[in-house]
Amino acid sequence: MDVDVDVVIGRPELVRAPYGVSTDDLVEDVKARFVHPKLNVWLRMLRSTGVVRRPWSASPAAIFGRKGIGARSRAAYAAARDRAVTAAGQALANSGLGPGDIDILVTTHTTSWTIPGLDVDLVGRLGLRPDVERIGLATAACVGGAHSLVHATRSLRGRGGGRALIVASEDLSTLYRKRPEVRMQDVLYSGLFGDAAGAAVLTAVEQASAGDLVVEDVWELVLPGSADAYWNKIDEEGVSFESTEEATRAPGRVLPYLTGWLDGRPVDWAAVHPGGPRIISGTLTGLGLDEETAGRHARDSLEGGNLGGVAVLDVLARTMADGAGKGPGVAVAFGPGFTAAALYLRVV
Repeated sequence: MDVDVDVVIGRPELVRAPYGVSTDDLVEDVKARFVHPKLNVWLRMLRSTGVVRRPWSASPAAIFGRKGIGARSRAAYAAARDRAVTAAGQALANSGLGPGDIDILVTTHTTSWTIPGLDVDLVGRLGLRPDVERIGLATAACVGGAHSLVHATRSLRGRGGGRALIVASEDLSTLYRKRPEVRMQDVLYSGLFGDAAGAAVLTAVEQASAGDLVVEDVWELVLPGSADAYWNKIDEEGVSFESTEEATRAPGRVLPYLTGWLDGRPVDWAAVHPGGPRIISGTLTGLGLDEETAGRHARDSLEGGNLGGVAVLDVLARTMADGAGKGPGVAVAFGPGFTAAALYLRVV
């Protein structure tokens, strides 16, 4: 990446929804609401996702009780927006910056429909400059956090002194809803995800300081022949995620493209999107890393729920917090489409 500045990533700030729902409690709630011959098999699969407790905006009963796409969308957006404002404010405060110091705003938000988008809403609620450059990623979903970092980095190229704020926010508990006929995907995706927001400030400096996390290169991919892997559907009752068996193969199919982009560059650590245990272990193995040690932060994040587009920011924040990211490393996330985004990073 030819740049005349170092792009430095500040530690992401995370804000989780206030209502903790354990897997045990959710399993009992699902049993009380749905009947299917394979329900117990699906619930065992849910228990194997690695999620112990996920943050939700409200109780399962309250979320399930929302009727229709209108009510569900309004509630999901309001919750996601409020967490986004809080996370962004914390990121600004910790960076020592004010709203007027931000030149670029990148947002990612998928789980409810709104016009104008989260980017426009945050300009007013945070008091950003009215001429701030905005990049609104409305459908990136799970890849959104990494994709936001990629776009912010590209916008900061050659822009000495420039500052970008990236904000990801999702309210994925909205997937838990009444259905004409329950399916495996409904049970798994309702229980896999949690609600959270994450934000980080990126700065373009002439030379990074000791301890800074610097972006060396960025990458994104739309995996060929993968349109049937994983996608979103909206009907009269709300949002659902759909998938086929290709969704389990797609992350592995991304790896040759990812390692080809790396082209032999050393990777000492990785912040991997915690989409599930197999995604974590398969990605780390493909990068030549020991999954037990290199995957600790991703597994810990997953125990608290897959946070969608916020998830990779959580793993990156955990990695930065304990100084685990020494030397060159990679942050990588995957999303519906099937898509991927990654950053090659180094600690100064």
